[in-house]
Amino acid sequence: MFKLRHISSLLAVAALMASCNKRDKLDAPDFTVSTAQSTYKVGDSVVFNFSNSPDVITFFSGEPGSEYQYRNRTELEGGTTFMSFSSRVLYGSQVNNVRVMASTDFTGKYDTNAVKAATWTEITDRFTMATAPNGAVGVEIQSGVANISDLIVKGKPIYLSYRYVGEKPPGATATQRTWRIMSFNLNNTYPDGTVASLSNLFGAGWVNVDFQNPNNFWKNETTLGYLQFAPNSSLVESEDWAISKPFFVAQVSPDKGVAIKEYMARKNEHVYIFTEPGTYKVTFIGSNTNAKEVKTVVRELDITITN
Repeated sequence: MFKLRHISSLLAVAALMASCNKRDKLDAPDFTVSTAQSTYKVGDSVVFNFSNSPDVITFFSGEPGSEYQYRNRTELEGGTTFMSFSSRVLYGSQVNNVRVMASTDFTGKYDTNAVKAATWTEITDRFTMATAPNGAVGVEIQSGVANISDLIVKGKPIYLSYRYVGEKPPGATATQRTWRIMSFNLNNTYPDGTVASLSNLFGAGWVNVDFQNPNNFWKNETTLGYLQFAPNSSLVESEDWAISKPFFVAQVSPDKGVAIKEYMARKNEHVYIFTEPGTYKVTFIGSNTNAKEVKTVVRELDITITN
């Protein structure tokens, strides 16, 4: 009797182990995707039907920013780099207080020695700078959009700067002017029409480097919404540089997919609406998972969207 009970216990343990091993065995998803047709119109609800249901499904629409082929891309060459800003000048009477500068060999150490050691190219004449009558409060002036691609050096960042130079007034009346940079945009435009934003005004990380007259300096007026140099009725020479963070203009964010199914949920279809005409390579990533591994399949369809 004891032997029979012992054998029965062993058989039960063996059956349990076999069951666990079966559950631990992970199969690749048996997963297909289909649509009723391959051509739709802008605004149509495109229904993607699933056979079987993996544990997790990730969706790449094929639109810019959501292309599976670019999921690991971090650099994109061939873009044209454009810079624009708006400025405003107030009070005083001196002309050409602000110059626009660029460098690709600045070390990123924000002090006078490092600024002097770098090679800076003045690009002020590529832009329309603010003006105002003597003593007046000028209006905001758009700089226009300038192509600065010729300044880019492959593998190196570019730094941009607003350099303020205030001359000593000839008498006892202050003549240096207040300058405000009201907006700033830096972007890359690619041949396919894709525009990658590199920075706006406060994303540029402006840092002041003082050369003369430490009482006055460039200040990020984030609450008021502008970058400002105010001479504060100074009667002595002033020089300060507002220098940006480094811009690696070829850097881009990898394209991303959207998780449309989580582990325990069932999903038989996915509905998506395209808003622009074109041909899109739509990608679904189906994954089965357990504590030890992940097995994945990739399913792709070409969908044409017309007006």
